[in-house]
Amino acid sequence: MTLLRSSLLSLWVVLMLQAHLVICRALWDSNCTDITIPVGVRRSNHLESLTDQYDIQVLYALASKKILASNSYNLSARICHPTARPNASAPSDTIQLLVHGATFNKIMWDLPFQPETYSWTKKMNEAGYSTIAIDLVGSGNSSFPDGLREAQTQVFVETVHQVVQKIRKGDIDGRKWDKVALVGFSIGAIVANSISAQYPLDLSAIVLHGVSWDPSWIYPAFLSGLQQPAAQIDPDRWGQVPPQYQTQPTREARLTACFYGSFDPGVLEHDFNQRDFDSLGAAMTLTYHLVHAPEYQGPVFLGIGESKSYAGVQRVHQILLLMLRYPVDDSTFCGGTKCIGQPYEVYNRYPKATDHVVKVYKETGHLVLFHRAGLQLMEDSLHFLEAHGF
Repeated sequence: MTLLRSSLLSLWVVLMLQAHLVICRALWDSNCTDITIPVGVRRSNHLESLTDQYDIQVLYALASKKILASNSYNLSARICHPTARPNASAPSDTIQLLVHGATFNKIMWDLPFQPETYSWTKKMNEAGYSTIAIDLVGSGNSSFPDGLREAQTQVFVETVHQVVQKIRKGDIDGRKWDKVALVGFSIGAIVANSISAQYPLDLSAIVLHGVSWDPSWIYPAFLSGLQQPAAQIDPDRWGQVPPQYQTQPTREARLTACFYGSFDPGVLEHDFNQRDFDSLGAAMTLTYHLVHAPEYQGPVFLGIGESKSYAGVQRVHQILLLMLRYPVDDSTFCGGTKCIGQPYEVYNRYPKATDHVVKVYKETGHLVLFHRAGLQLMEDSLHFLEAHGF
């Protein structure tokens, strides 16, 4: 009888905990709204030889950061405001714009798996920040245009720039936000880099995850992910997706592209099942947007993983780091023996930035947020924003 009572009590406790999590999640979700943001681009390339068929002129135009087609798009977004008891240290005039990486969508910022550990949105809302996570063109629930000519990095730059302008004008939620901090992962970080070069007044602060300026490593590592047309990988699920959209075919390919070292296998499984697409246009153009931003004057944070089992000096002068040949090995963007002090190239890329903060997380792959270092990444990003009045 005692054993039965104990078992029933244990079951009751488990059910109550599950119910508590559901209720808390529901209460927190009530602060979020799914919205659609209309944007549009105008063709900036006027070469007569640019036909509907692919030829070398298409590559040249893409490399020159041209818009190849005029079109209108709908960007799917989710805006979330702080919970009922936000941290008073976060100023109310700052909103975080969250931009995902390739083969991801806005779900990456609020992964429905252990949100207390992996949800950037939850963490930032609880700290008092509002967030708006968007699906880039060709991802998630946004418009899916031509995957070569339109779903490419310059289109991402122009459409995200328009989102920033709408945020500042009050066209998103009726409020004119004074400060916009862009948080970008992988190609989302590259978009932030290119925006800060082309539109240096757009962003108040930049938080970069999983990016460096070493194109010699990116494409070999990128190819190791073995991306294939999504329609071929799973015809039942993605048969209607145009062939220019691709993703990883297996868990092993996803692991190679995004994970290394210390992580929960459960988050890899959940991430694999939630994976989205990369477009051929984005894959071809991303390195053209690893640029210098000489006029950007806000602070910059960079968080990146390393595959070494030891920790190095975190915040010292760039020249000293290069002299020490400090090794950092993000599994996709900055790996092998040639990376050395690449993350600290951020000092050169943003010469007028008010501050440069570089954090390197050991035993961590490209997708830092979904590793065991993810909580520290969030804490470091919060400290960076708060230290600069955001």
